[in-house]
Amino acid sequence: MLVSVTLNPCVDHALFVEKFAVGDTNRVMRVEKDAGGKGVNVSRVYAELGGDTAATGFLGGPAAGTICHVLEHEGVEDAFVKIAGETRTNFSIEDNSGTPPTTLNSKGPDILPTEWEKLLVDCKELARGARWAALGGSLPPGVPDDAFKILGELFHEAGVRVILDADGFAQKHGMLASPDFIKPNAAEASRLLGVPIESDLEAVEAVLNLHQRIGGGTKIAVISRGSSGAVMATEGGVWVGRSPKVPTTSTIGSGDSMIAGILWGIDTGKPPEVALRWGLAAGAATAMTDGSGIARLPMIEDLYDEAIVEAKLV
Repeated sequence: MLVSVTLNPCVDHALFVEKFAVGDTNRVMRVEKDAGGKGVNVSRVYAELGGDTAATGFLGGPAAGTICHVLEHEGVEDAFVKIAGETRTNFSIEDNSGTPPTTLNSKGPDILPTEWEKLLVDCKELARGARWAALGGSLPPGVPDDAFKILGELFHEAGVRVILDADGFAQKHGMLASPDFIKPNAAEASRLLGVPIESDLEAVEAVLNLHQRIGGGTKIAVISRGSSGAVMATEGGVWVGRSPKVPTTSTIGSGDSMIAGILWGIDTGKPPEVALRWGLAAGAATAMTDGSGIARLPMIEDLYDEAIVEAKLV
């Protein structure tokens, strides 16, 4: 089973306009609402592919009902800690210019010490039946700065392999727990390593660096590169993946979908290069959905044959 931990989930509202104009009146053509947060998205796509998963973190207020409804509808076990504060609502504004959406993300609710302690107790219980724990996203006020380090060590002590997908201080602290699978995007990896990541060669060198930083061997390092695809390093080698060529509607959740696709491939016994193809297909399928929607199985299966993965000699 996969346990995802989303400390700062959200309800995503996507607003679609003809052409976004800053400082002027914009007519909204339609609005879409969906559950959001890195771990939530990973669990949803993993469940869509047929995997067994539970999602935990913190939920509170009216927005919590929306997320719980989505999880129940999509076959994800709701293991969230219910809190006194209110789960955040984020907004994205998308138009037909072809540029990435403009996002407005709130900081999230204040987490009480008793709520944090409850989460740790619950995670110890969830770890008993888990093979993987996916940690990702931002940290809400009130949780320790090294929350992902604490959680990573907790799951490792129970024999659970840990996935980390975070940025900034949350990422740096999480890396201290020696995660088994990391997937920063190119910008996040560039900030972590202090090097540019633009060409294939730079991406390959960076993913090898990351793989060694987390311990090498059977551990997995992936750098997602948007429409350019992804690179992956593990014990068996290094692969450069090209995403299927699809019309991109929204990139929200694409990286999370890639994690779910790769993980599902690994858990079903597929070799790394095949698992990466499933990840590329899942990421592309989510990019084709409107707003914060996620990939659906028929589209992932259709796009799998269009994903290209090549071994890279290093």
